[in-house]
Amino acid sequence: MTTPIRVAVIGAGMAGQAHAFGYRTASMAVSSSIAVELDSIVDPNVPLAESVAARYGFARASGDIDALLEREDIDAISVALPNFLHVDVLPKVLRSGKHVFAEKPIGRTVAEASALQALAEESAAVTGVGFSFRRLPGLAALAQAVADGRIGDVHTVRGWYYADYAADPAGALSWRYSQEQSGGGAVLDIGSHAIDAVQFVAGAIDRVDNATLRTVIGERPKPAAGAIGHGASASAEHGPVTNDDIALLSVGFESGAVGHIELSRIAQGVPNALGVEVFGTKGHASFDSISAGEFTVFEAGLTDAPYNGPRRIFTGPEHPYFKDVAAMPGGGVGTGYAEAFTAEIQEFLRCVGTGAQMDTDFGKATAMMQVVGAALESSRTGARVSI
Repeated sequence: MTTPIRVAVIGAGMAGQAHAFGYRTASMAVSSSIAVELDSIVDPNVPLAESVAARYGFARASGDIDALLEREDIDAISVALPNFLHVDVLPKVLRSGKHVFAEKPIGRTVAEASALQALAEESAAVTGVGFSFRRLPGLAALAQAVADGRIGDVHTVRGWYYADYAADPAGALSWRYSQEQSGGGAVLDIGSHAIDAVQFVAGAIDRVDNATLRTVIGERPKPAAGAIGHGASASAEHGPVTNDDIALLSVGFESGAVGHIELSRIAQGVPNALGVEVFGTKGHASFDSISAGEFTVFEAGLTDAPYNGPRRIFTGPEHPYFKDVAAMPGGGVGTGYAEAFTAEIQEFLRCVGTGAQMDTDFGKATAMMQVVGAALESSRTGARVSI
C-alpha cells in the first residue's frame, strides 16, 4: 500500500528553492511505500511563488500561510524564510500538528531557538532542521571514521566555511547584513553549517575561548523592492552593515580537544567551501566541500612507513547517502551541494513515513546556536564563555 505525503514549502527565496528541488528529486530513493505529492509554494511575493512552483512542479502557489495551515490534506511543510521571520511563522506551523522541516537557523538567538525547540518537542509530528552538509557522503564518511576510532582520540580540530557572496561592496543591503534581523553575519549565516559540521565530526563544543568578529564592508546600497539573493544593487541610497563579515573562533570540546573555526563571507575567489580537519592520536582525516566527491584519511602504522601516508578516498555507494542521490550508482561520479538537499529531504520523508525522529532535530539547531551565542558574547567581552 502506498502512502501519499502531500508537501508544501513556505518561502520561495534561495533556501526555499533548494527545498523545492529536494522534494522534486527525493522520490528517486524514498521508499516505494511513499508517494510524494508536490502541492504548494507559499510566499508573500506571490509572483515569485508562482515561478518557483512552475519550475519545480508544485501544483499551486499563494501568499497565504494561514490558509495553508488550515488545510487538512497537507501532511508536511518546509519552512525556509529569513531568520527574523522564523520566530513568527514557525510556532504556528509547529502547532498545526503537521510534519515540519525548517531551514537553519531556527532563530536569531539562543532564547528563540530554545523556545522553538520546546514547541517541536511538544509536537507528535516529525520535526527536523536542514543541516544539509551532513548529507554529503564524504563528510558523513569522515564522521563515521572518527566515530569508529580510525584516527584514535581527537585532540585538534579545524573547521572552516569560506564564501564570496558578500565580497562585492555593491551587493544589496539585505536582511543578512542586519544584526537585528539575522542574529549574526558570517558567524551565523555560514557559521551555522561549519559549527554543526565540526560538532557532527568531533563532538560537542563546550566553550568559546576567544572570538574575533570583524566587519570589512561597512555600508551597502539598499535593495530594490522584491529583490532576492546576493545580487548587486544600483540604489544610490546606502545603509550600514551591522554584523560581521569575518569570524574567527577558538573553541574547546567536551572531549578535551581544542579547535579553531574560520568563517568569511568575503573570501574572494572561493565561492562556497566548507571543510573539517581533525587530528587524533592515531592519524588524521579531512574533508573540503569544494572537492565534495572525496575525503582524506591517514592511519598511523597502517603499512610500512615508506608507503604510509594520507589516502585520498573517492566517495561511492559504500558511503552514506551516495547511492540514493548519485546520477549513476558507481564510485567516482561524485555528489555535491544539490544532492545534499535531495538527501536531507529524503531523510525527512523517510522519518515521516516511519514515525522516527530526525537526527538533525531542533535540539541540534539549539546546540549550534549556543556556540554562536557564546561567540558573540566572547567577542563583546573578550572573555572565555562556557556553554
